[in-house]
Amino acid sequence: MQDRDEFYRNLCSSETLRSGKRGFFHDFSESVMRMAGATWTTEVFGRIEDDAGRVRAIFADPRIRHVVIDTLARVKPLYRDKDADISKRRRLEGYQLAAIGQYDKALLLFSQAVLRAPQRDKGKTVDQDMSLPLALLGRAEIFMALKEYHFALEDLRLAGEYDLPDKSMQELRRRREECECFLRVNEKSLTPVDLANNVDKVTRLILNEEKDGAGRPLNGAVNSEARWSSDALEIRETSVAGKHAVAATEIHPGDTLVVEGPLAGCLLPEFYGTHCQHCYARLKAPIGCPNCSCVTFCGRKCRDIAMATYHKYECKILALLIGSGMSVLSMVAFRMVTQEGLRKCLKIYEELEKADDEKAATSLTTTTTTIPDTHDAKSSANSRSARRRIRRRKLKECRRREGGIEMRGREGQDTKGSRESGHDHDDDDDDNVDMAAYNLVTHANKRTGSDFLERSLMAAFLLRCLQRVGFFAHPTPDDEVPGAEEIIVAALLLRNLQLLQFNAHEFFETRLSAGHRFRCSRPVYLGVAIYPTVARFNHDCYPAVTRYFVGRHIVIRAVRGLQPGDVIAENYGPIFTKRTLAERQRTLTGRYWFRCTCQACQEDWPYFENLTNDAVRLRCPTEGCSGLHSRAQQRPGKPIKCPDCRKKICLEDRLACLQECETLYARGLASMEDERVDEAIGILCDALKRFHRVAYPPHRDTHLAEIALSSCLIDYGNTWRPAVLCERT
Repeated sequence: MQDRDEFYRNLCSSETLRSGKRGFFHDFSESVMRMAGATWTTEVFGRIEDDAGRVRAIFADPRIRHVVIDTLARVKPLYRDKDADISKRRRLEGYQLAAIGQYDKALLLFSQAVLRAPQRDKGKTVDQDMSLPLALLGRAEIFMALKEYHFALEDLRLAGEYDLPDKSMQELRRRREECECFLRVNEKSLTPVDLANNVDKVTRLILNEEKDGAGRPLNGAVNSEARWSSDALEIRETSVAGKHAVAATEIHPGDTLVVEGPLAGCLLPEFYGTHCQHCYARLKAPIGCPNCSCVTFCGRKCRDIAMATYHKYECKILALLIGSGMSVLSMVAFRMVTQEGLRKCLKIYEELEKADDEKAATSLTTTTTTIPDTHDAKSSANSRSARRRIRRRKLKECRRREGGIEMRGREGQDTKGSRESGHDHDDDDDDNVDMAAYNLVTHANKRTGSDFLERSLMAAFLLRCLQRVGFFAHPTPDDEVPGAEEIIVAALLLRNLQLLQFNAHEFFETRLSAGHRFRCSRPVYLGVAIYPTVARFNHDCYPAVTRYFVGRHIVIRAVRGLQPGDVIAENYGPIFTKRTLAERQRTLTGRYWFRCTCQACQEDWPYFENLTNDAVRLRCPTEGCSGLHSRAQQRPGKPIKCPDCRKKICLEDRLACLQECETLYARGLASMEDERVDEAIGILCDALKRFHRVAYPPHRDTHLAEIALSSCLIDYGNTWRPAVLCERT
């Protein structure tokens, strides 16, 4: 049994790094691990104490050095280029479909023409170098035929940035005037188009300027310590639970607790053509990267942000990354580096080293105070501190050398070469690094040598990719051990690969069915992102909150009431109503490396098929007493004695309130069935607030109501109903 669980844990760990056996990384890592052997992996590599040392060993240790260097030397740019011929074919096919009134299909073809069209000076032999503006003009014509004038106008504006022939420019101006006139005349009757993909709505929600579906803004003021969260919660730390969220004030069902944007996130490759690469919104009028045809964006704002940060590095190797078989978590680890640039990565690493030194100093002080004669322990701590000081000194020397280049640039010499090679020279942002995500748990002390080796190999592969795309001004030759800055970035990649394993969230949109808003609707997972504040929420098999996504932001809402000091827990996957205790424990131990001790696990609550209302317990009415009593204990007109507070109590009022809750649940579910979402939320929140004041689960109707409330709240997030289904309705 133990061997089987260990195998399951190792399998889960590998799956967070690479996707099964697809791609070359699987073969690469397997060959290196065979070459290394179990003894070297455990006794030599497994005893290296820091990430920089692990990465350095990958390139320097004679046991594996040659196979690593020979394999990574073959890393080359790989991406899907623009193609003017394909763009022209799609455009002409689009006009053919538009001529017979098939505008929806024509729109797809024109969007493909836009995405495959090269920029200026890249397709002169086709369309006189006008493939992109011609595709945009054609798509604008389709949008006008579909009465989608907002999107038509945006395409016309993009096309107008090119030097079109006089006849085409006159036609463009005529269409722009038509779109602008229509929008002015119908301004009051048209439903606003959210071209910003809900970003403005999220901002207003954070600032309490807009209420959510239940009529509640972000609960309380914005938290000064966790800027994306309400001051109704706070982060505490214990030796058992680590850092976790607890209620600072009373929390009610429906309250919004967190609205947080991702530090970094990535779509799954299968959604590259349907969702924006940056904000994850479903695409209507996509535009592409100027250089590749791998990704799509919802508009120029998202495109420009991506091109100024991560995509300028990922563009030429994205197909290689996907083909390697790496997991989407590994993609996020890579993006956490590419979006920051070299200088910020060095700053992040410096801050991490500083924090490690402070922890070591605190540990050393504690050791010498409580155990004054442990010479070996002090020597070990001093040795680690000495190694850290050496690494910091090397880092500072590298940065001083780089700083000399930057200073000469400020004095008037040409800095164009270093800028194009990938250095981030934004001095105003250099010191503004958000360290919240980098301090999340990595479980480094529980990892095996083989786990570290495989993750270090992934970090080495990603480092080689960065060297190929100009992330470093002067990358080290392939046959040499990487330089200090390169080792630092690889060490940061390795740390990201560890922390994302336990702290990332899948983001999703809700796909609606044809006949009903809730029946048969389901979440469709689009990708993975890291939300540092929400990552602090611990797990419970009976969660207190639900989550959904508005644009790229995660929203956390309470589904049951909590008192000050109560843990605010979410669910990591296995929930007690659907999975047995043994199944939940195996999943959580294998995937997240902890054994759950929530109330549902301690009491082994039955899952939904075996759940009834009879298991509910009524709270003692005596103030301050935590006693719980079964509903069968109360007999009409006869008080009972509470064994906790030793007082005689009557539970008839509690029973009456419980029955009222059950009646309200039925009303709320009926409103949900009729798709009156706001009404259903109001009724269910009121009923659940009452229930948790007088009773304690498990209680079948209450859990059904909480599931219903969660579905109603999620309806305010990203939803989508396929076009075919919309036509049927």
